[in-house]
Amino acid sequence: MTTFEHFNDELASIDMEIARLAQLCGIHLLEPGVAEAVLRGDSTLCNSDNPLAWEKLRGLLVLHYHVVSEAAATDGVEAAAEGVRRALESVRERMNPKQQ
Repeated sequence: MTTFEHFNDELASIDMEIARLAQLCGIHLLEPGVAEAVLRGDSTLCNSDNPLAWEKLRGLLVLHYHVVSEAAATDGVEAAAEGVRRALESVRERMNPKQQ
């Protein structure tokens, strides 16, 4: 497995758990400024009383940025951006399966 594939797999796993936890907390991470507010620790965004999910969400979001930073340093910014795009696409597909 190449470094690029490893980062993509790792990022997709992290992002899937982030999406699940965001749903538990009632947080819409893709809205402008929301991810940054979570990183700052603004727990008022959480619509449910679930401190464990909140802390895990925040920690995984920090890990997401760390993995992307490592991917950019190792494989370049273009490859890292492509990894983020693929991970986001994978999460969207899994969280919103197409109706048949």
